[in-house]
Amino acid sequence: MGCFSSKSDERNETIDSQSSQAEFRYIDGRRFHNVENVKYHLPNDENETDRLHSQHFLLRYIWQSNFSAPVDHILSRPDAKILDVGCGAGSWSFDMATTYPLAKIIGLDISSHQPTTIKPKNFVFVKANAEERLPFDDNTFDFVFQRYLTFGLTKERWPHVINELVRVLKPGGFLELCEFSSGFDLGPVTKRFSDCGVYLNVTLSIFFYLHNDLFNYHKEYEILEQQGSDFDSYQKLEEYCRNQGQLENIKKEVKPCYYNSNSSVELSKAILGNLSFAYTSLKPILSKKLQVSDEEYDELTKMSEKEVVELNTYYKIVRVYASKIIHK
Repeated sequence: MGCFSSKSDERNETIDSQSSQAEFRYIDGRRFHNVENVKYHLPNDENETDRLHSQHFLLRYIWQSNFSAPVDHILSRPDAKILDVGCGAGSWSFDMATTYPLAKIIGLDISSHQPTTIKPKNFVFVKANAEERLPFDDNTFDFVFQRYLTFGLTKERWPHVINELVRVLKPGGFLELCEFSSGFDLGPVTKRFSDCGVYLNVTLSIFFYLHNDLFNYHKEYEILEQQGSDFDSYQKLEEYCRNQGQLENIKKEVKPCYYNSNSSVELSKAILGNLSFAYTSLKPILSKKLQVSDEEYDELTKMSEKEVVELNTYYKIVRVYASKIIHK
């Protein structure tokens, strides 16, 4: 799939100090968006870019595809246009640009994570806020893709964003949305941790695992809830599409992702490793919240790691896609 920038490649990111001050804010050495009215709380820096690339490859492995909508024949045409909303580091966009070299891929985000020196020729980045009117004409794109904006959109803004995605979609084109759930089939010990803010989801665990940022996790979780983030948005994607009024042939696909994966031992090890790291790094916070000693805490984490395997604890990744109605 094409080359990506990384924190090891200093050439890939040059920031003007004045524009950086306006566009970004810095907390404990991490760079964050500084855009008014944007609820997205994850960082925007080189470490986050690497995290997003890793997440993309994991998701592609889980699904064995980059999308579910029946658009392969459309995207193979030389005039095809694809919009990746909330493109982040551009991992999905770059992969698609390589797979469909005749198509034009536009990645949209509130600020750029993408490399400035190495990128596919058929990829263009557009800086814009998905919660506002998109800077495109009606009926522009053949395929509009949006993934993992649970932390970026409030419950109230989801319908507006869906309306905008459909507005810029061509009649007959496809919209695809992808979101994730928290954990299911939790054992009693694991539920104790979950109730304390340990969101049993591989996406979050990879984020905090890669960046040693777990001490900020519980605080961040509470902030997201207070600001209106909807952790159950994965359940509402079909409803959003039905209520929009211009979509048909709405389909949903669900991938249950088990900590004890029968399909891949390596995947199970990766997920369990992330969970174990999360428990270890969160120890100063959770041991106090659970009111247990260090020794008791260590025993509880071992019990939880055993539970998620024995009880087949899992989370879900949901894809919903639909086509825009062609009016005759």
